[in-house]
Amino acid sequence: MSKLPLLEKNAYLSVVIKDNGIWSHLAYTDHDANREYILTDFTDVNPLRYRLDDELFTKNFWFEYFDNLEKVFSWDLVDRNKLAVFTFRPFKNEGDGLTGIRIQIDDNQKFFEKIFSSVRDFSRDISLRVIDDQYMYNILDALIDKSEYDDLMYIDMDLIDLSIFRVHKVYDRRSKKEKKIFSRSKISWNNDLTVIDSVRDARFRAFLGTDLSTKEIFNYWSNFVLNRVHSMDDPNLQDILRSYCTIQNHSLYRDNKEKLQDFGISHGESAIILSGYIPRILGKSKSLLTLIDGLELAGTFDCYWDLDMKLLSYGKSYVSGVDSTDIILTRKEVLALLSKVILPYVKPIRSGSKIIFSGNIQSLSSGKSEFFVLTPEYSYIELPPHDEKLVIEGEFKNGAYMEPSRSKNLGFVSTPGSKKYEAILIDARPRPIIYGPDSYFNKLKLQAWLK
Repeated sequence: MSKLPLLEKNAYLSVVIKDNGIWSHLAYTDHDANREYILTDFTDVNPLRYRLDDELFTKNFWFEYFDNLEKVFSWDLVDRNKLAVFTFRPFKNEGDGLTGIRIQIDDNQKFFEKIFSSVRDFSRDISLRVIDDQYMYNILDALIDKSEYDDLMYIDMDLIDLSIFRVHKVYDRRSKKEKKIFSRSKISWNNDLTVIDSVRDARFRAFLGTDLSTKEIFNYWSNFVLNRVHSMDDPNLQDILRSYCTIQNHSLYRDNKEKLQDFGISHGESAIILSGYIPRILGKSKSLLTLIDGLELAGTFDCYWDLDMKLLSYGKSYVSGVDSTDIILTRKEVLALLSKVILPYVKPIRSGSKIIFSGNIQSLSSGKSEFFVLTPEYSYIELPPHDEKLVIEGEFKNGAYMEPSRSKNLGFVSTPGSKKYEAILIDARPRPIIYGPDSYFNKLKLQAWLK
């Protein structure tokens, strides 16, 4: 394909194949006109996963896929001659053609070799990459240097595989220099049947908040795992999935404590980038709940939501900046959705509720509004839509404070175009957080927490 200078108009297509899903992102930039956006499409191949060992991934599959993608994006992507030969259109203008295209395949994806060879046979115009541990290290290693963070976690939550990649900076006394430490923690099940059987774990009911029989749990869980049959409004399935994820995260923490400890309370700023199939089902508040309780998190950190795999698609492009070889993208497109997570130490109370945080949100146009957080609530507070800076400030009360500094004051700024927060999570549950002793008491506790 013909190449254009990256600072001129540019359109690049990146496809990620992962967790039995295909994510496509068409990024367009015109830096002279200050115009930049990413079009996104998701194709769930879970209904076809029992055919993945047949001849699903063929030249014809990719022909139909890109033909349909052209309609979804309303973008001319392909040329077809009288012999039905498929070629990608060279970039001409917005809505017409591409400067490049790549497909990235997770190395844990089933039938990886078949997918890889089918893409190679389909078109030589496509650049192929593999998403593996080294790929994740390269992205996080460059991202932590480009960002203001000293501690970064990329957490991929899927039913079969749950992985945590971490890069954090530490001070080396010998060299008297700062160095970066990279680690990976992972749980991987062999197949769907082992995932279904995992609910036999004695710890499962320790976190469960719904009073179902063993048979009913297996029916719910089996249908979900095997068929991905779910309803976002089904409280039983939501509770089973929440309990399952909490156990998986706690197992990761128990087996990799030295790799995961002190996140959020060490020096500098910390951030989690959360992706995967499960957060798309559980939602943001409950996904964070499984991380907080499973990984025994404390302190404060930012959480970026990479639910569309944009960082996997364009992470290297973003961190490379003007040295990028495909397209130059800014932070607001690649890391757009952001929540502030605040996990103070809260003393146990005998009964009732107490205000543990008093805060206000202020902007030039909307003025000031107050909010309060009571113990033992787990409060996920959505911020008002804003196109200008929001200042969020507050004070901890009744013995609550932030670890490790024991500070009682908190303040940060939401800035559109860079770090724009969509929500604040303040976990006002007393520490340590205790579940049980059975599902009945868990149900009462969850009702008090998740208001």
